[in-house]
Amino acid sequence: MRLEIPADVDQMLRRASAFSSRVAFSAPKFVSNICGSDWDRFIELWAPKCYTFVAHALGPYAQEPRPEILGIADGAHTSGVNAAFQPDNGQIRLAGSVVENHPGTTLEKITHELVHASLAAFPEGDPFYEEGFVDYSVWVMAHAPLWGEYRDAMIEAAAFNIACRRDRALRDTSDYDRKRWAGGVFCSFAHGPWIVARLRSRKDEGNLSW
Repeated sequence: MRLEIPADVDQMLRRASAFSSRVAFSAPKFVSNICGSDWDRFIELWAPKCYTFVAHALGPYAQEPRPEILGIADGAHTSGVNAAFQPDNGQIRLAGSVVENHPGTTLEKITHELVHASLAAFPEGDPFYEEGFVDYSVWVMAHAPLWGEYRDAMIEAAAFNIACRRDRALRDTSDYDRKRWAGGVFCSFAHGPWIVARLRSRKDEGNLSW
């Protein structure tokens, strides 16, 4: 699943990518020990790049992420949670067994949680917006040139995440899953690839509504 990128969206993604490449050295440094392997260094290398990319695409963070990336609790991972952001304190959590040796998945999960950090001032609690809009926004962001050799893997991981949301929703067993997938579908039709610019505009205006 690939996106046909309009010229203005492509320019936005290129500007955010160029900005990230130039100033990632000045971004917060992140620490990861969730994998217990060299993959933690991959996470530490890319997290500042993802941070600056999201900052340029969506504007200032509403909740600054904590510098140490932690693992997902066993209970949460068993229930299907592979990554999480805590809006009350900025903690990012990733499931090491899910991201290790999978660059596309790693970048998709880091970016997803950083988008939550950027949009943390928007209303919480409704997965239709809070997750569905973010799922689709990250898929749009996956088409940026920033990801270089990992771009195809990033696109595939973002598309896989949406496909999983669809599959869970169509099982018709969870209101959360139904709303999350439906929110992404609505976002794709109502806003399309301009969703990132739209969310940035809302933040700039001080209109923190989905």
